[in-house]
Amino acid sequence: MTTKTLFGAIALAVSTFTSAIAADVPMPYKAAPAAPAFSWTGCYVGGNGGGGRGINEQQPIAGLTFTADHNSGWLAGVQGGCDYQVGSLVLGVEGQFDWADMKDTSTTLIPGGGVGFLLTTQLDRVATATGRIGYAFDRVLFYAKGGAAFAHFNHQMTQTDFAGLSFDFKGSRDVAGFVVGGGLEFALLPNLSLKAEYNYFDFGTNGYTLNCSGNPGCAAAPLFPASVRQNMQTVMLGVNWRFNSGLAPLVARY
Repeated sequence: MTTKTLFGAIALAVSTFTSAIAADVPMPYKAAPAAPAFSWTGCYVGGNGGGGRGINEQQPIAGLTFTADHNSGWLAGVQGGCDYQVGSLVLGVEGQFDWADMKDTSTTLIPGGGVGFLLTTQLDRVATATGRIGYAFDRVLFYAKGGAAFAHFNHQMTQTDFAGLSFDFKGSRDVAGFVVGGGLEFALLPNLSLKAEYNYFDFGTNGYTLNCSGNPGCAAAPLFPASVRQNMQTVMLGVNWRFNSGLAPLVARY
């Protein structure tokens, strides 16, 4: 074997061995970035609507005893707030205002007479200032809330003989109490979420004054002091437009 042939054989062997080793060595790679996670951190504004039912336990008025009335009806309004997410925990604050038309009338009769009294209670607006705490499963958020509640009620007592003669006594009162509730919110789009919510309101016992109106025949008894214990429950649906929230930054793995 000549020297040239020997060196050629050695070069071929080295080349084959190097290729075999290279085939067994894994090539470095960069994994695909992690799927984006939804973040609830940010502020929002939105609207809501739903229905409610309340209980108004009237205290005796000028010796007249009324049964409790159960005012019911609709409410709709706006809300706004901010959330901050840490892991799966979501903390937030929210303010809400709703217009409402929830009313009912209770009746009492004077024993042995043909005169009756109709007492109507109507809620026309309610507002809340609450804190929220929730647990997020990506785009799904379960939450509880609680805080202060404020409402405006109209009251009217009508004395009637059920034949056309009537006297109206009217009054209104702003009341304060507390609200607790909870709900479910779902992020339909990065900046758009839908929610369903239940709330319980308690306004305690509050006094108000019924004033005679619309007829000079009630001038002999122009004022009636009254008091009522009130609470209510509401169920509503809502939509929120969210700012500075949506998809969290991608996390790449190498």
